[in-house]
Amino acid sequence: MKSILVFIISLIISIASIAQQKEATVIVYADSAYTEYVQVAEQWIAAYNGTDANKLVDLYLEDAKYISGHVPGLVANGRDRLIANFQTGMKMGGHLEDLEILSITQSCDLATVLCEYNANNAGEKVSGRTLLVLKKVEGKWLIALHMTVV
Repeated sequence: MKSILVFIISLIISIASIAQQKEATVIVYADSAYTEYVQVAEQWIAAYNGTDANKLVDLYLEDAKYISGHVPGLVANGRDRLIANFQTGMKMGGHLEDLEILSITQSCDLATVLCEYNANNAGEKVSGRTLLVLKKVEGKWLIALHMTVV
């Protein structure tokens, strides 16, 4: 009877220890993933505010899509078209003031990142939300879908 009780207590301690290890792993993973998303956002802001849309190319998949809340009906299919669209916005005086990540959802090599932003578009202050769908390709997060809502 004593040996059964010792076995049960050992089993409970082992299960609790494994659960704690798994929880710690998830927390560490979430922190490192969050850092990667922040880096993508920072690179995007620096490129956009630098007024050279070609610096955005490395952040998007070749078949990426952009859907604009600023221009009714605007959908840019493909990286070349969306880069051209951003270059137009830059030439018109677009400038991103700040961006805050509100939520992140990740599953395997896909992630959604919801952000809130403040910008200055040709002297007009605007606020809105951005939804990014990211795909991890060869260890790097790339934007597959970029949608803004004002």
